[in-house]
Amino acid sequence: MNAADDLNSADATITNDQAGDSANALPFAQCVRWMSVAEQTLAALFLFVIVSTMGAQVFARYFFGAPFSSSEEVARIALIWMTFMAAAFVMAEGRHITVDVLSPRLSVRGQMRLECLSHGIVTAACLLLLIGGSRFVWYVGKVGSPSLGIPMSWWYGAVGVGLSLMAIHSIVNLLQVLATGQPTARESVVEEDAFHLELEQGE
Repeated sequence: MNAADDLNSADATITNDQAGDSANALPFAQCVRWMSVAEQTLAALFLFVIVSTMGAQVFARYFFGAPFSSSEEVARIALIWMTFMAAAFVMAEGRHITVDVLSPRLSVRGQMRLECLSHGIVTAACLLLLIGGSRFVWYVGKVGSPSLGIPMSWWYGAVGVGLSLMAIHSIVNLLQVLATGQPTARESVVEEDAFHLELEQGE
């Protein structure tokens, strides 16, 4: 039994190594990896700013009776930027919420074409929203926030940066699908199969 477990573990290690090598061979794989790391780091930094700012606000209010006037604005702008930074690296990892009804009923080639179509639609939607919203961001740049006086373009500009990064990730995902000729393996499907396997073993 132990020998069989060791053999399965070795096979799994080889499979993971092969998957890692194939992932590294994809177009712009290294660039995407560094972009994702940067986006995750920025999102974590903004989360730290939110937690520390609100913690300082609560401490100052209940212990000194003099809350900071600008803490809510700092937390709000950090929340906006964190949201769109997180949306960008979630796009890179293909972890956005999807309702996958048609893809399982198609062949491998059909799944690839459908995924290419979805990446194209997402890219077009992001670019259209970016172009349409850039004029508004430029217009509100003349207005400052009530407490800090930060131009509102810094607030709404997070949307443009997030849309740009999501469009880039979607284009790269499209190129990777075209380069491999295979649809992207979704972890949700793997997790669902493992869940059903655990249920069958439990019975």
